[in-house]
Amino acid sequence: MGDASDLNVTEPERRLDARRNRDAVIAAAIRILATDPEASMRQIAEGSGVARITVYRHFPTREHLIQVLIDLVVEEERAVVTTAIAPGATAAAVFDRLGPGIIRVGERYRFLDKRPDRVAEAPLRRPDADEPLLRWLTEAAERGELRTDLPPEWMYAMIHGLGRAANEEVLVGRRTADEAGRLLARTLTHAFGAGRGG
Repeated sequence: MGDASDLNVTEPERRLDARRNRDAVIAAAIRILATDPEASMRQIAEGSGVARITVYRHFPTREHLIQVLIDLVVEEERAVVTTAIAPGATAAAVFDRLGPGIIRVGERYRFLDKRPDRVAEAPLRRPDADEPLLRWLTEAAERGELRTDLPPEWMYAMIHGLGRAANEEVLVGRRTADEAGRLLARTLTHAFGAGRGG
């Protein structure tokens, strides 16, 4: 039973408070897992400043929290694509934005490399025809901006593969994030730009 002050809290305020708590836990998880991928829910709860019982109300298990983070990766990667494929942008301009964007997301969620099984099942790995990047690749090839001897689905898969490889270069210290973003963009432009294939 809540105290009298609870009666003065409106439903929108409760929802906002719940959202703030959830966001605090997610932010703490990203920060803590970045340095300790095996961190426990207790450590994440302590780092979030949210009561443990409240943390478990939002995220009943660690696996549930990890899935939420994987869903965030999907959202952020889609946002990177949506920003990159601005109307009227050339293919080279799209790749110039896409390369660094892929690296930024990879850096932020590097700890998920420990969960390749879960990430492999994410929607971006098995795209529908209307997935923004796949749709852009298809339309850009039809407009003659990208090579036509490679199926869009293949280019899509290769972009994800090259993105993972580029992030690995950053992880092992062979390239800075900025270098990797630029080199990835250049690689994509040269690999898939119109006139590159037969």
